Amino acid sequence: MKSLKLMITFFTRIPISYKYKYDEKDFIKGIKLLPIVGLIVGLFLYAPTLLESYIHRPILILGVWSIYLFITGGLHIDGLADTVDGIFSYRKKEEMLNIMKDSRVGTFGAIIIFWLLLINLFLTYYLENVILIFVPIVGRICALLSASISTYARKEGGMGAAFIKNCGIKEVLLGIIFTFICGFIFDITFIIIPLGLTLAAVILITKNIEKKLGGTTGDTIGAVVEISQSLFMFFYYLFIIKM
Repeated sequence: MKSLKLMITFFTRIPISYKYKYDEKDFIKGIKLLPIVGLIVGLFLYAPTLLESYIHRPILILGVWSIYLFITGGLHIDGLADTVDGIFSYRKKEEMLNIMKDSRVGTFGAIIIFWLLLINLFLTYYLENVILIFVPIVGRICALLSASISTYARKEGGMGAAFIKNCGIKEVLLGIIFTFICGFIFDITFIIIPLGLTLAAVILITKNIEKKLGGTTGDTIGAVVEISQSLFMFFYYLFIIKM
């Protein structure tokens, strides 16, 4: 419970009490619990859709993603913007990593945030509401996958380094099993293909990032979370329109 609370307080803005002193061992233990954090976020996203009989769907969807931004505090979106600004600077590895440290958002970062939110809004309109529960779960499994197949790019340490160095295939497999259990509970049977395609895409994205930066960072893991969530919704959309 201590590690789960730490994961919730670190990766979300959900107001829960955490009275313990930070311990990296608790953080490392909590890594495998990240899909549970995704489930909690997903339930927050799903809850407003229960009001669909009273609120027009476009307004409802706007509210859903506003809640997402509030709950996550834009943590992963910030990582996405930093990653895009660094990689699309087309500079040397060290210069890219320095650009990613800059707290200011560049042109490419602003563009990707705009397009990501637009894509999410449009895709959500056409999907079953219950899929919103799975979107954050998949995003966090993909974070585990990306970390498990890469190395840390920076010389200095930090939480990003602790996360990446302590992720393995075991954590990914536990996350996938957890997703299938949730699929059974919420009666979503057509999840394996969209999930498989998303995981495959994340492997390609991670290897491409690793080629450019010499590894991954906390920012790139955040980028993977956001990109994989949108990809999962897109693949699920393609899957259901073919049925």
